[in-house]
Amino acid sequence: MVVESGTMNAVQQKVEAKGIVYDATGFPVIGASVVEKGNSTNGVITDLDGNFTLSVAKNAVIVISYMGYQTQEVQVTPGKILNITLKEDNQVLDEVVVVGYGVQKKVNLTGSVATVEGETLEQRPLANATQSLQGMVPGLYIDNTNAGRPGATSSLQLRGQGNLSGDAAPYVLVDGVEMDLADVNPNDIENISVLKDAAASSIYGARAAYGVILVTTKKGKEGKARVSYQATLGWTSPMSLPEMANAYEFATYFNQACENAGMVKQYGVEKLEQLQQYINDPTGLDPWAELTPGQSMVAAFENSAKGLGNTDYFDLHYKDVAFKQNHNVSVSGGGEKAQYYISGGMYKEDGLLRYADIGYKRFNFSSNVTSKVTDWLKLKVNTKYMNSDNETPFGTGALSEGFYHSLARFRPTVSVVDPNGYFTELSMIPYLQSGTKTNTENNNLTMTGGLELEPLKDWHIFFDYTYRYNTRDYWALKVLPQIPNASGDSYDIGTRAEIADGASNSYTRYDMNNQYQSVNLYTNYSFSLADKHNFTVMLGYQEEYYKYKYLYDSVTDILSTSNPSLEMASGDRTVKDTRYAWATRGYFGRINYDFMGRYLVEVNGRYDGSSRFAKGNRWGFFPSVSLGWNIMRESFMEKTQDVLSNLKLRVSWGLLGNQTGAAYYTFASTMDPTSLGNWYFQNGREGYLSPGSVVDSNTTWEKVEHKNIGIDFGFFGNALTGSFDVFQRDTRDMLGPSVALADFFGAVAPETNNAEMRNRGWELTLQWRGKIGKDIDYSIGGSLSDATSEVTAYEGDGSDPSENWYKGKKVGEIWGYRASGLIQTQEEADAYNSTYDLAYLSGQKWMPGDVKYVDLNGDNKINNGTNTVGDMGDMTVIGNTTPRYQYTINGSISWKGLSLSLMFQGVGKRDWCPAMNTSYFWGSGAYAQVTVFKEHLDYWTPENPDEL
Repeated sequence: MVVESGTMNAVQQKVEAKGIVYDATGFPVIGASVVEKGNSTNGVITDLDGNFTLSVAKNAVIVISYMGYQTQEVQVTPGKILNITLKEDNQVLDEVVVVGYGVQKKVNLTGSVATVEGETLEQRPLANATQSLQGMVPGLYIDNTNAGRPGATSSLQLRGQGNLSGDAAPYVLVDGVEMDLADVNPNDIENISVLKDAAASSIYGARAAYGVILVTTKKGKEGKARVSYQATLGWTSPMSLPEMANAYEFATYFNQACENAGMVKQYGVEKLEQLQQYINDPTGLDPWAELTPGQSMVAAFENSAKGLGNTDYFDLHYKDVAFKQNHNVSVSGGGEKAQYYISGGMYKEDGLLRYADIGYKRFNFSSNVTSKVTDWLKLKVNTKYMNSDNETPFGTGALSEGFYHSLARFRPTVSVVDPNGYFTELSMIPYLQSGTKTNTENNNLTMTGGLELEPLKDWHIFFDYTYRYNTRDYWALKVLPQIPNASGDSYDIGTRAEIADGASNSYTRYDMNNQYQSVNLYTNYSFSLADKHNFTVMLGYQEEYYKYKYLYDSVTDILSTSNPSLEMASGDRTVKDTRYAWATRGYFGRINYDFMGRYLVEVNGRYDGSSRFAKGNRWGFFPSVSLGWNIMRESFMEKTQDVLSNLKLRVSWGLLGNQTGAAYYTFASTMDPTSLGNWYFQNGREGYLSPGSVVDSNTTWEKVEHKNIGIDFGFFGNALTGSFDVFQRDTRDMLGPSVALADFFGAVAPETNNAEMRNRGWELTLQWRGKIGKDIDYSIGGSLSDATSEVTAYEGDGSDPSENWYKGKKVGEIWGYRASGLIQTQEEADAYNSTYDLAYLSGQKWMPGDVKYVDLNGDNKINNGTNTVGDMGDMTVIGNTTPRYQYTINGSISWKGLSLSLMFQGVGKRDWCPAMNTSYFWGSGAYAQVTVFKEHLDYWTPENPDEL
């Protein structure tokens, strides 16, 4: 007891806690956390020999934790060395992964499978589940080309391009049913498994040649009703918008271009001074002084030096932000006999264009009910419904994508406000506000009913039936804008072809619906022999049927724009009708074997038939086999267990079939009808039928052979985990041009199964999970992957290899000319002109500032030779558009229920080459293509002679 200044304090007695921490095999644990209970700031970690020493309060309890092991609490005994043995966390050891028609322990997997937990997706407030997978799975490339448009969907590609047609997308199954991943509410997802190689995906046969994405949604759990609500508010901002040159910069730039082309400059000194004054202070200047009274304002001053203005069309049309919101509510619970999960969600997103009414709304409903009828029978009913509504002025029968092209095509030297105070026709705003609009409503309903029987222990029988009905109702109203003339006393109709094709108002409708039915019946039985040899045998049957209907109707010269109708029109009418169906049927089986979890074998086989092929070529057998070796379970690895926690080698081979690239009726010649021809007859324009093409009745399956070698590893109690895979995929019997036929054949030869492609790549993942003290958990990791594709067989004639396939072509090739710099002087230009024949590229002589192309074949001509493989003149492969070295870096930290997660995702290398008519890149060209951005102003002059 210490008495000081009249105050009495108790000094708490301290004792020393000493001990050694061992793992389940008796080896010391390095880096285990030892913390005094109730005092999270007092803690240490074990040393290289598992020892620890910690000063704690008398009668204290210490908490020992380590990744992969159960947390333990131990009472401190003063003066006693504590020998603490950690128990393995069975939840980690027994972690299961969803695979084809079942689940497997992750430790026993032999195929290449990646998993993503639903909790991870919920932390990413994106429009749909497809976008939320971006960067989460190595080797999975998500193309967000349409990102920024409300309701835009993304395309998926797994381990690179797999075939010539580019339709090698993975097969997406949601609770065992084929669905569009974008239709799934991310908040309903429990987990996602991505099956990458044939060993993992071959059980799905005809639809799974390029991988499978298995989505498992949340299910009810026994207990009290649990209500959850989640709301996310966010915004979208346009990124990397081009910065247009101002009016004066544009005019001087364009004058220089005219001079270089040997033409008269368009902008005189006086006009340049007026433009500069307009930029500084437009007061007192009349932008329309050169108009004549009553002049039409349609295309006024377009492609000319008339007028005054300083317009940045991107600033004019794009908003800084567009808001979006996401709301989800779910109810789950149940008793011992039945459990339920019911959820609803609403997502809403606005468009980025300032003067256009663009918006997207989506409603999701999901219901998952399971019931245990008896000890050996379970029933399930799964219902999913999605309704979406997309409104925009762009689409079939309305405004075209030419709007975006024209954003930078018009000169900034013209005002966008006419003499009467209205937006000009050249601003394109009248087209957005004339009443033109489209509306797309989708309704997708999926219902699955199933049962599970267990007549004997470890023998399970599953049956389910799925019915899906999707509809799309689309309508488009095109109202051409009325453009006031210069005097404001009459109107002209805006009929700009690149935005609103057609010279009259129109109304378009189409309705689409498709029905899909699927039946699955399969059974599996698990048993062991001598407690060492473990088997699981599975047999099954599946059939599916898909039917599609589409009806399109469009009329021009409608009588009313406020209440449009297909029957109230006096112009042309276009009708289209499309119907088709396909079906598949398959028998499949799988055998899994492991010897004490050490040696693993999996064999799959599937016999599939498709209605797309003729009877003699309809069926195919597609097998796969995979082997695994859990090296850590060998006795000779015991000495490494203090550091090495997991080491497994995987090898797989498989052959799968693909029907997607084939026509729906490869054995039948079909005629293509056109309801409204271009020729006028006695009764006006009439429709016609195009003759059917020649078919090859021997068309059959595209065959995809997979090979994969992988290794999984873990260190320090699986605190550090990772995997590395190397793969090769050979696609054979792709449809390609047949061998050359004699001219008197008289028709286009049909495609045959003769093309081949090889895809190679690798994938690496690493993840570290750790703790700081008692309450802080953290993780950091990343992935890196690469894949390339090459055509290994093709029967084409080798013409135009920059655009066509040929044997040896790598997917994504960019062909072009090599350059050795810019011509700097007139003498250098004269020498270059006298040495090389440049007529193929241009009829003009090269001047200072022009590019010096390299004569690769030494014939003193710069051209593309005969434009065939082997004779491309001076053209060569200068790059590749394939995304290479896709990487992800992620991390998270959590403390007492609060968490922060970060992810950086990107592509290490990808080349891009704009087409010759891409004015956004090249800058001004012809008078009608006069794009000039700030980047274009850094052009060659004698005073700015930078080399390439």
